[in-house]
Amino acid sequence: MKAYSSEKLENGLLVAEAKRLFKMKFISKEQLMTAIAELPLLQSSSIFIRFGFFLLGVFLFSSIAGFLSLIFGQLLDSHFNIMVYFYAFIGFIGIEILVKNEYYRHGWDDAFIVLTQASFCGAVGIHSESLVSVFAVMFVMGFLSCIRYVNTLSALLSCVGLVGFFFTLITEFKVISSLYLPFVGLVLAAVIYYVFYSFSTNAKFFIYRNALQFTKIFSLVLAYASVNYMVVRELSESLMGIVVEKGNDIPLAFLFYGLTFLIPLTYIYYSLQKKDRTVLTIGLLTLGYSFFTIRYYYSLMPPEMALVLAGLLLFAISFFAIKKLQHKETGITFQPDRDSNSNLMLNAQALIINSQISTKAHVAPESKMPFGGGGFSGGGAGESF
Repeated sequence: MKAYSSEKLENGLLVAEAKRLFKMKFISKEQLMTAIAELPLLQSSSIFIRFGFFLLGVFLFSSIAGFLSLIFGQLLDSHFNIMVYFYAFIGFIGIEILVKNEYYRHGWDDAFIVLTQASFCGAVGIHSESLVSVFAVMFVMGFLSCIRYVNTLSALLSCVGLVGFFFTLITEFKVISSLYLPFVGLVLAAVIYYVFYSFSTNAKFFIYRNALQFTKIFSLVLAYASVNYMVVRELSESLMGIVVEKGNDIPLAFLFYGLTFLIPLTYIYYSLQKKDRTVLTIGLLTLGYSFFTIRYYYSLMPPEMALVLAGLLLFAISFFAIKKLQHKETGITFQPDRDSNSNLMLNAQALIINSQISTKAHVAPESKMPFGGGGFSGGGAGESF
């Protein structure tokens, strides 16, 4: 099913791990270069070069589509969806050519994979005029593309298709009441996270590590967004026509108030227990958005006072956390990670020190002592013979 060689995919992960170990100074540069030279690899590129090739791939795909429209546009004017299916077919051929030449995470392949899926979903939407069909195709194509091409963006598109499919069934076809939409989103997030956890613990799916990481982030964000008070209230007003007047609130408001803060705090607690930086980052960001959510609807104090109190609270938490963790060497510590770039901190320190030191050139004061002619205590030679 996979289009690439499993051995070369695993070699790419080994080289990435070797680079990380070299950064942490566990291995030497010679060992790193030996690993890169001896392991057969696919053609990949760095993130910035990959983005550049992605833009070139988008331009190439659009150029091909425009050329085909120019030739066959008038013949298929009344069947435009056939042209869009043809675009997807051309994109699929382009992907297979790139795969045959062992381009992986290079930029070209990313552009063709994403645009091929977009073309096919667009053709289905034009043909069926049904948003449910589009989301269903997006889910299936994203899943199959992720499996075959080990593509991270396809995993994200598949998750979006799955959630969009169920949300459209509820909002447009009224399969169940829109009142249950937040809980459906919460259940879908739990299902997606379970799939991530099941696959991530299986060594056979190690080559899908990046795709699984994106799936994990999507499930955590979806779980929070599904029960966030602001999201639920705005959707209630737009989908259910609920008008929240002064003194009233949405149904089950107390539950969404609690979950708006409970889920971020759960993320933070879990991340500290499992030492998971990704979950910790999401927990802190969602906790900040929770405060913004409440502040958006309710003003407990003037903004300047709220900012001052929040700053004092953060300072106190940071101070006591540093005091508690600064001498610990295991678990959660204040010590820098070995894989962190310490050169950045050293360069910043040097820059700050240099900016505080005066570098003005010291000019010696002009001497008022006359030289020659014996004008100052002594028989110096004069200017005349």
